[in-house]
Amino acid sequence: MANYVKAIIYTGVAVWAVILLVGGQQLSSNLLRPVSTVTSIVVLLSIAFELWLWKLPFLHGWLVKRPVIDGTWRAELHSNWKDETGASIAPIEGYVVIRQTLLNMSLRLMTKESSSHLVGTEIVCSADGLYCVSGVYRNEPRYQDRNHSQIHFGAVWLRVVETPKKMLEGHYWTDRNTAGEMQLTGRQNQKFQNFKSAQDHYASAHSS
Repeated sequence: MANYVKAIIYTGVAVWAVILLVGGQQLSSNLLRPVSTVTSIVVLLSIAFELWLWKLPFLHGWLVKRPVIDGTWRAELHSNWKDETGASIAPIEGYVVIRQTLLNMSLRLMTKESSSHLVGTEIVCSADGLYCVSGVYRNEPRYQDRNHSQIHFGAVWLRVVETPKKMLEGHYWTDRNTAGEMQLTGRQNQKFQNFKSAQDHYASAHSS
């Protein structure tokens, strides 16, 4: 991003210099001296905006449209997978950690038995103004659980719901011919690195 900003600034300076020359103005070193300083300041501001400043609430609606969804979410998954007796399984508890900047996003789902991360993702605005997260993920079960659950790939589509309370909800599919629904609620700013720490945090918050 910094290189793009520099390119835009230098292009603007070049156009400005040409306009001055065409208008009969003489260029001097004094006119060009601030360019380096201005470029550095603008690049730093651009980086700060892309990483953090875009999340400021007063910028949303008129300048920034993309929703802020980073943090940890409590997830509930409903799968159509059947066990060896043909019975449906209970809803699966999980936690989703989203790391987000203005231009990039990562998503990791952690359950008791496995961890999934998006290997390709995008957040797009639909025709009605609602945002959706879609991507392809790789699921890696714990080693001790791979006798009944192998590493596999899948796809996910989640709609961002802003009101009456913020949540993400949608569907997922796997290359094992299974599918299901997913709902993310209870967003926390803290980002956890494993299932147990996230579970303990939410249990503590619920009991307090």
